[in-house]
Amino acid sequence: MKSKLNRELIDDLNQNNEEFLDNISSKVTALVDNALADISLKSPFVRTDRCLLLPVNEICTGAVAQLTEFDYFVAVDNPQIELNSKKKGNFWKNVWREFRASFRLGKKKYKKEKVGASTEPVTKYNIEDFKHDLVNSLANYLLPTSIVYEYTTHLSMVGIDDFGTNVRINLIPCCLNAKQQEFKLYNPRKNKYTSIKFGDRFSNLSMKTRECGDVFIDMIRLFNVMYSKNYNKIPNQILVESLVFNCPNILFDKNDVYKTFVNVANYIRLTSASSMLSICDGSKTIFQEPLVLLEYSQVEYGKIISMLDKFTF
Repeated sequence: MKSKLNRELIDDLNQNNEEFLDNISSKVTALVDNALADISLKSPFVRTDRCLLLPVNEICTGAVAQLTEFDYFVAVDNPQIELNSKKKGNFWKNVWREFRASFRLGKKKYKKEKVGASTEPVTKYNIEDFKHDLVNSLANYLLPTSIVYEYTTHLSMVGIDDFGTNVRINLIPCCLNAKQQEFKLYNPRKNKYTSIKFGDRFSNLSMKTRECGDVFIDMIRLFNVMYSKNYNKIPNQILVESLVFNCPNILFDKNDVYKTFVNVANYIRLTSASSMLSICDGSKTIFQEPLVLLEYSQVEYGKIISMLDKFTF
C-alpha cells in the first residue's frame, strides 16, 4: 500500500541548519589552512598556494541529511609527490638498474659505513607523508576532547566540542593537476591511483541554482533525506544531482517546495534513464558517468525510483 506524501511531511523533511553548516565549513577551513601552513615550513614539496580544500559530497550544496559525513579533498599540486607515492612495479629490475648505474659512475655501492655514520635511507616525500603530517598538525589545533583517526586513504576528525554531536569530518589527501582539474587518489594497498574529474559539476550546480533558486537545492536535500531514511545510507550525489539537474526549469516553483517536489519526482519517474545526462559531462548519460559507476549506478537509480513509487502525490 502506498503512503500519502503531503505538504506537511515534505516541509518536515526539508529542514536544514545553515548556520551550523557554515560553522563547520569555517572551522574545517581554518584547521586545514593552519595545518598546511605548518607543513609548508617543514617540507619544500608543499606550498599553501598550490593546495586546495574542496568539499566533494552533499556538503558542497548544503543538501545534507542526518547520515551525512563531511567529505573534503585536501589536494596538493606537485608532480613530484605523485611520482614518489607510487611504488615501482619490478623491484629486482630496478635494483639491477641502480647497481649498473652506480658501477658505471665508479661508485662503490656497498662499502663499510664509517663509525657514527647514519644508516637510515633517505626517503622521498610522498602522499603518505603528507597524510601523516596533516594528522600531526591538525592535532595541535584541536581541543583535547577531539580525536583524529588515520586510515589507509583518508583521515577523520570527530569531537563534540570542535564540531558538534555525531559529526565526522573526512579529509582525503590527494594529488592535484590544476591545469586539467584532475584529482588523483592514491591507495597504497593496491598501489594505484583513482582519477577523479568533476568536470562541469560545480558550474552546473551554480547555474541551476541561479535559474531556479534555492528550491533546486531543496530537491537534492529531499532526495538525500528520503533515501537515507529508506536505505540507511546517502545516495551517490553525482547521480542525485544529475537527476534533479535534468528536470526542466519550468517544474521549479520558487515559492512552493511541495509542488516542486511533486513535479520533479513525477518527471524523474516517467523519464527514461537513458535520456538523463551527467551533471559533470553533458556528453554522457548517468549510466556512462564514471563517478556514478563507482557507486553501481543502475542499482542506486533503481532504489531511487522504487523509493518514489512508494508514495502517492
